[in-house]
Amino acid sequence: MDGERRIGREAIIFANRIHRTIDKETSKYGVTGVQGRILGYIYRESDKRNVFQKNIEQELDIRRSSVTSVLQLMEKNGLINRISVCEDGRLKKLILTEKGLETHYKVRACIDKIEESFRNQLSIDEFNMLISLIERLSKKIAE
Repeated sequence: MDGERRIGREAIIFANRIHRTIDKETSKYGVTGVQGRILGYIYRESDKRNVFQKNIEQELDIRRSSVTSVLQLMEKNGLINRISVCEDGRLKKLILTEKGLETHYKVRACIDKIEESFRNQLSIDEFNMLISLIERLSKKIAE
């Protein structure tokens, strides 16, 4: 298999390029790509249920210690608030501040622009095939 193109290698390179592009764009608004993803997750989920640190850890597949430090920084920078819940004082639900909400909208627009640039490179059939292949390989690796 030496000299052959490898799916894993190509996927990692592509994912790294996506992350770098998103980080570059989101840095214009004072957040990292991970912080942008956290803002987006809180935005999407908070109208359905309370969002806690554990949810972020699971959804983004990030270690607890990493999420703790990112959330502390986001709170310090005025993007989120942590509010105690009545049922358990140890639990702190995460909510977006006005600044966090504004930042989310800006980051979302950047990500949508990047996504659109990808889609413009593919026909509808190519796009559907790519998504199908990624989903199939993702399920296989999760087994």
